[in-house]
Formats: sequence, structure tokens, C-alpha cells
Amino acid sequence: MVLVGYGIQPNTDFLVKSTVDLQDDGSILVDPFLQTNDKSIFAAGDVATFPYWVTGERARVEHYINAFNQGCYAAFNMLGKLTPYGNVPFCWTRHYNKSMQFVGYAPSFDKVYIDGSLADQKFIAYYIKGPKILAVAGMGRSSDVLTMMQAMESNSMPVAEDIVNGVETPVSVRAKLAKRPGQGKCKREGCCQKKPVLKP
Repeated sequence: MVLVGYGIQPNTDFLVKSTVDLQDDGSILVDPFLQTNDKSIFAAGDVATFPYWVTGERARVEHYINAFNQGCYAAFNMLGKLTPYGNVPFCWTRHYNKSMQFVGYAPSFDKVYIDGSLADQKFIAYYIKGPKILAVAGMGRSSDVLTMMQAMESNSMPVAEDIVNGVETPVSVRAKLAKRPGQGKCKREGCCQKKPVLKP
């Protein structure tokens, strides 16, 4: 048996005759505050197409972590907090005691650069478009993937050429991020006490 996961169709048929703006795929168009064109309606998760600040493109991400995070932001904004959604998508999967993480958003890319060994299941794959790294997938190197996620979140990701040529590595990126106060900490006041994962 082969099981193929190819995405979902947003269940938004009930909005077809409403005033809410829908995309061609049926998803709900929202602004950075996860607010629709009807200011009394917010949307989050698989059904929401939002502006992705890293690239300026519109994105829709079908992972529960994204839905959870966006739900929090939508709730803040319903309460008038005016907090734009600025997370970088992150997900993982685990099979037969092997985990893979993915961070970023790369609906299209020019090439994939592999650092490490696919055969040994210990690698990082960089999804590259032009000079930029749009996403990173990794297996057996969780701390390196989390480092790259924090680099994306802080808008300090190295250019692709420096990664490919070995000028920058997860170790060098981690060292630079560790010098920046507040990296890796939850930025939502009163939300949680998440501790930084960075180590120099």
C-alpha cells in the first residue's frame, strides 16, 4: 500500500455567497493581522492565505503548528492587540524512530543543496531560489535546523552562495545569533516562558 499526502481543499463552500474574499483554491484571504476584508471576521490555519513577510508572497500552510500559532495571533487581534503574524512555517514528521524537520516556505525553488549524508540520514537540505535560501529540511541535525529557523525569523539568514561554499555553516550562524540579545525567546508578553535554544 502506498499512502500519498498531497494537501487539502479548504472547506469554505459556506462562504461562497458571503462578502469574504476567497482565493481560487477556496482559501480565505487575510491581512497580516489574519483579518479578512470583513473586519469582524478573522481566519487562521489551513483555510487562511496570508502575506508571508519573508518573501512578500501570499502563502497557505497546511501544518497544525501553523494553525496553532495563527490561532493565537488571530485571538490577540480580535482583542485589539494589532500583532502582525510574523512566524516562519515549521513542521516535522517522525517514522520508525527517525525525525525530519522542515522550516521555511518554498513553493518553488531553483535547486537543493545537501550538506551531510542522505544515506546516513544525517543532513540538512537547503532549498535555494536565486541568492536566497527559502527553506531548510533536516534529519539527524535538529539543533542546526532550529538555528536556521531562528536565522529566518530574525531576517539574518546567510545568502545561498555562502552556505554552498562553506563560508557560513550552522555553527557560524549559531555563534552570530547568540551575540544578539533576545534571540530564541518568546516575544509575546505574558504568553510563556520559552527559553532560548541557542548556545555559543
